[in-house]
Amino acid sequence: MINYSLVLSIFYSGKAWVLNGDTYEGLDWFDSDLKPTKEELDSKYIEAINISKKDNCENQAKTLIANSDWSVLPDVNLQNKSEFEKYRSILRNLILNPVENPVFPNEPNPIWSK
Repeated sequence: MINYSLVLSIFYSGKAWVLNGDTYEGLDWFDSDLKPTKEELDSKYIEAINISKKDNCENQAKTLIANSDWSVLPDVNLQNKSEFEKYRSILRNLILNPVENPVFPNEPNPIWSK
């Protein structure tokens, strides 16, 4: 089943429309541009899924990197700071170059300096 809400929100976010239910027949089009056909929307579904997956990858990587910000503060003395730097580098790459099926690294366990 096609997720028309996903397709419309990605490719027609600036247009005036309302989707009542989850079928093409429930699409009310209020924009001055022509209403896209069912075939047009159907043909964009796979691309919309892939864009959504990349957006999810980027958002998850942003969350993970924000949760590890503490590890690189100057007053934090970790013996394994370089592991956190490597971890954050991988996350930064996923933010800049999101992928459809990401493999997120595990956050290192902090080893505190005395």
